[in-house]
Amino acid sequence: MLSNLLKQIAEQKPVNTIIHIHDDGSTSNYIPVINKYKAKLELRYFLHDHYGKKKYWDLVNKVFNNRAKALYYIMLPDDDIICDNFFNRLINKWQGIINPHKITLMPSVNIDRKWFACWTFVKPKKEGEVYNTGYVDMRFISESKFFDELGEVKPVHPDRWTKDPLLGSGVGSQISNTLHDKGHNMYISEENLTYQVEHKSKMNPDRPPIY
Repeated sequence: MLSNLLKQIAEQKPVNTIIHIHDDGSTSNYIPVINKYKAKLELRYFLHDHYGKKKYWDLVNKVFNNRAKALYYIMLPDDDIICDNFFNRLINKWQGIINPHKITLMPSVNIDRKWFACWTFVKPKKEGEVYNTGYVDMRFISESKFFDELGEVKPVHPDRWTKDPLLGSGVGSQISNTLHDKGHNMYISEENLTYQVEHKSKMNPDRPPIY
């Protein structure tokens, strides 16, 4: 999936783009994939211990703290398929949001979350070509203001999984509530600019496959 995503990015030839790849202690060897695309893309590879969902907050902090200085930041999971002209379309949608309190824009999301309140209980509201959702998941575009306002992601208490071991990491909920409480607005694109490859979740292996 990572090779496929890098292939798509390389075909679109985004200019002045640095790609950080963070490996959460995978058992796969990604070095051949990195070597295959480093001549076409500016890649930086970071290998971490395996954090899983219960220490995902720690991995996210490392990812955010290792960021380079940039005008825009785009976070994508490796199981995404991006649309044609993805970068220009996503940036244009981001620039088209005139609300000064904007903080993130998601290129797509699980359909069940698109129309209903999630985490911050803000009911999505259409604003032009985007919806003001009140939450953000782990695929988005932002500017440096996002990291300044968020600060460090806090540890998630292990009691979270006592009653329901299938619960997610809790990181998206924490980030969303922190930014919402500071008065920032989080958005999602009305049209899907990314799609997930069908596969069985590694973070939540007992859940049905992701589509």
